[in-house]
Amino acid sequence: MASVTGTLGLFSLVDLFQLLAASKRTGRLTVQHPSGRARFYFDRGQLRHAEFGEVEGSAAVDALFGDERGAFAFTAGLPAPRTTIETSTEAIVLDALRRLDEARRAGEGPPMVERDAVPFGVDDGGTRPSLGSPEQRVLAVVNGHWTVARIARELDVEEDEARAVVTRLVHVGLLRIRTRRPRTARLVVRLAPAGVPVGSVAVDAGIARAWREVVGDFDEVALKLPDGSAIAVPFVASEGAGAYLWVPRVNLLRLGLRVDDTVLARPYHGSDEGPA
Repeated sequence: MASVTGTLGLFSLVDLFQLLAASKRTGRLTVQHPSGRARFYFDRGQLRHAEFGEVEGSAAVDALFGDERGAFAFTAGLPAPRTTIETSTEAIVLDALRRLDEARRAGEGPPMVERDAVPFGVDDGGTRPSLGSPEQRVLAVVNGHWTVARIARELDVEEDEARAVVTRLVHVGLLRIRTRRPRTARLVVRLAPAGVPVGSVAVDAGIARAWREVVGDFDEVALKLPDGSAIAVPFVASEGAGAYLWVPRVNLLRLGLRVDDTVLARPYHGSDEGPA
């Protein structure tokens, strides 16, 4: 019988449970905790029985996840003496990660994914753990193009809530992340042609499309002005604007701009903290 050993701290229970589930291992994971011995029995990757001190089942899992200490060893081939857990291993890990979210809110625990991260699905071989409603809703709208911030807007939830759910799904292996930041455009100020509304500026339609691929719909553009200040202004997308920022004459004074000034522009949501 093969045996794997290590120390909690270098490895987390989340990592261990995920590894055993992904490799569909059968056997016993033993943890020598300072307050007693914990045993977890897996059957083809699914946790079937847990015991820690005087408690068994999910209570034993919760107790050790709440205080991860001690050396561990996994011994393959040992069957569970009885079944005290019916929940899938993935669902158990999700519950543990929800508790980590609470720790993050208290200023502890590992960080969540960023708001501009783009989650994409992972082929799970046709299997799917028992998921709660928040996880199911997020998975239903993940398309590999929307950022976490866009997903939050689509689901009408707080960004931190969406970040927490995506983080949990990444940890259980149902999502992966790539970070995409909209490229800041360096544009030269020009007087706007007829058709650009007063109070707005015009950005090339191609630039606007590229931004939307990353951040989805956005309300305004944030401009970093030559004096170092920043301002958010309404915009329209115009074919043929190219490398120019088209500004109606009456807006030049209000924005403190002159023709031939160079500004930095990027997409801006009215819900963002600020245009800087």
